[in-house]
Amino acid sequence: MLIIKPIQDKSLQEQLCARCRVEYDADLLAYGAWVSDEFVGICQFKLGETAVICDLAKAVGTDDTEAMFIMGRQTMNFIDLHGVHFAYFEGDCEEKFIKWLGFKKDESGRWSADLAAFFKSPCSADKK
Repeated sequence: MLIIKPIQDKSLQEQLCARCRVEYDADLLAYGAWVSDEFVGICQFKLGETAVICDLAKAVGTDDTEAMFIMGRQTMNFIDLHGVHFAYFEGDCEEKFIKWLGFKKDESGRWSADLAAFFKSPCSADKK
């Protein structure tokens, strides 16, 4: 069973970042993903006028792309539900995966997503 939950303990967040070989940042919010009690990845992000997904990384020795996708989308939904309707993706992922999440390169070359209508219709992200 897939479980994605917020990581509220900063010490745990630091440990999980180490397991994913990403830099821990105490100022970032984080989600963790577990499949059948095995930790499989972390997502660190920040909220502001716009949001930034800073890391979306698999734990070393794991390879569950679907769990990472669901955690990425859950993060985007959390961002949207908190009134921030625009996000950037700055994590180290394959371009194909970033596009699968729904991000597109903007005119400055940054991966961005307009979340205003993203979750209202399953195909709304493709229409922009």
